Amino acid sequence: MSTIVEVNKIKQRVSSSFPVRRMDYKFQQMPKYWCNNEPTFTHYFTGMSTLFPEGEAFFVRSVRALRHKIKDNPQLDRDISAFIGQEAMHSKEHHAFHLSAQQHGLDPQSLEHITGIVIKTFERIFPKKWNLLVTVGLEHYTAALVVEMMKNVNELMNDDTIRNLWLWHSVEESEHKAVAFDLYENLYGQGLDAYIPRIALFTFSLILITLLSNSYQLILMARDHQLLNIKSWLKFSSFMTQSIRALMPQFLSFYRFDFHPNNHDESELVQKVKAQLGIDNIKIALSN
Repeated sequence: MSTIVEVNKIKQRVSSSFPVRRMDYKFQQMPKYWCNNEPTFTHYFTGMSTLFPEGEAFFVRSVRALRHKIKDNPQLDRDISAFIGQEAMHSKEHHAFHLSAQQHGLDPQSLEHITGIVIKTFERIFPKKWNLLVTVGLEHYTAALVVEMMKNVNELMNDDTIRNLWLWHSVEESEHKAVAFDLYENLYGQGLDAYIPRIALFTFSLILITLLSNSYQLILMARDHQLLNIKSWLKFSSFMTQSIRALMPQFLSFYRFDFHPNNHDESELVQKVKAQLGIDNIKIALSN
């Protein structure tokens, strides 16, 4: 009992490593093609966005399922609280974006539903360790993507509200990118028996998210009667070729035995974007 009391006292003195910010974006005047004025670009990122509400709810569940095992690590416990709070906000704001996008008749919210079915199917089949590893892998995938988003991709977005949504999300993904990984290492160590399932589930997650995001783009293009817009596809293909070249080294770094998310330092870039958005001091109480 005395040990529990001591841990609780320590926890009260520990602050999370990053804040949880409450955002409330308004998307009422959203243009139909808000990314590069092109259907391919817009529908690709909309399709990706539809992965977030259900996906990030899954991240929260996977971390919560094992959180009770690290009560002797108050800093990680507080960071998990902040991680949960940030992910909950991301789910809320991207869902609001999808609801507003209904005005163009493409029903992106229906893709959220498909994502939920896929995720919950695997979640029921996989053990808790594997669910956590899917989160670990996809957090790295997202952490790599948001660097490119903050560097240059956001400049393609011709709607300020949507650009700010993606930049805010990018900042927070960078802030909490190590939380799930640290939980996994804290529970399962750094040996070969931890490494092999880590890279196996990352490979699985990478394939799954690529299939879903590309499929969703095609679905939205078809709904928009733009599937045969060759000019737009050619522009998007050039963009994706450049993006893959930039992202591949980051994805492959996950296969290093000594990998850790904080090996990649984007603090200067994150600070620049935070100042641009004016979100340095926006925060709310931690979720649990």
